[in-house]
Amino acid sequence: QYTPIRHLSLRSLLPDTQHYMTYEGSTTHPGCWETTVWIILNKPIYITKQELYVLRKLKQGSEKTPKAPLGDNARPLQPLHHRTVRTNIDFKKEEGKNCPSMYNEMHYKANTWDTAQDPSYQV
Repeated sequence: QYTPIRHLSLRSLLPDTQHYMTYEGSTTHPGCWETTVWIILNKPIYITKQELYVLRKLKQGSEKTPKAPLGDNARPLQPLHHRTVRTNIDFKKEEGKNCPSMYNEMHYKANTWDTAQDPSYQV
């Protein structure tokens, strides 16, 4: 069955929030390349089992040959690999608690490796 979707507002599909977390990760399909920045909203999106089933049946491609599924690209949980999680959520501390508030400073740290232990590294 084919149904064109017109005037779909992506904003209407997402929760009303400006707070999120991000981390650098991998794609969900083979290759699993480490080239993705994942964004996690601080509010969940609720759907029914039936809605999830319909989403998993969606196909992408041309009108005449929609072949590629949009679903079924999930995979088991992966190791963290020391990933840094970043957020714009300011977790306020209660009076008398030792948990500091966020600072409005940016800090960057690149992934590093020991070139002496990597035989493939050429200068």
